[in-house]
Amino acid sequence: MVAPSMTQTPPISPLSPAEARPVPSHSAVSPRLWGLVPCAGTGSRSGAAGPKQYAVLGGRAMVLHTLQALAAVERLAGIQVVVSAGDTFFESAVPPRGAPVFVASCGGATRAGSVLNGLSALLEQGAQAQDWVLVHDAARCLLTAADVDRLIDACQHDAVGGLLALKLPDTLKQEQGGRVAATVDRSDKWLAQTPQMFRIGALQTALRAAGDAVTDEASALEFVGQSPKLVEGSAQNFKVTYPQDFALAAAVLAARV
Repeated sequence: MVAPSMTQTPPISPLSPAEARPVPSHSAVSPRLWGLVPCAGTGSRSGAAGPKQYAVLGGRAMVLHTLQALAAVERLAGIQVVVSAGDTFFESAVPPRGAPVFVASCGGATRAGSVLNGLSALLEQGAQAQDWVLVHDAARCLLTAADVDRLIDACQHDAVGGLLALKLPDTLKQEQGGRVAATVDRSDKWLAQTPQMFRIGALQTALRAAGDAVTDEASALEFVGQSPKLVEGSAQNFKVTYPQDFALAAAVLAARV
């Protein structure tokens, strides 16, 4: 199946096959749940020739594995992808079956900026401030629909929302001058993952207050005094960041076939 031809003008374009589920109206389901994938990063640490989210793993671009997992979640009304201006990757990409995917050329200079712009794009698509948004890293391509469902089940009735995370498994050291300065208690330490699930309006407010320095959505909610819920994730849901991560991700994908 060939994806519909897209341009980046207007800035929001559909990327949905004929089999995509229709977007439910606001009156049909309230609050709805949406996915948001910031996809405007350069991947400078990965060693890849271009943006790492477009590197090929298992025969397809990394971000398409990511979108396939999200699109398989039946409770998602749609998925908003945020790319940089001039990014043409999705003009020829074959979209996943399931939840409709929309692409907006409104990537910011930082992750926080891209997410904030993506939230505005979602509202233009018909989302409401009280709807939930699940923000997910494009480079966490080993996500499964079961991971997402577990997060939704844990957070959909929570006052704040939450995130997938892992308890720190290793001994944690504090460094000074290249040497161990102290061993840090790990009993209350978690590694943050994505998706991170919050109300659209609340996340907008938090990101505007926290500014571009925050590296994830939970940090923005913390900045405004909220305490997001920790939901245990999966060790396979790691972020492909460094050159050695690509081989590991490819091996996991191959094992799933």
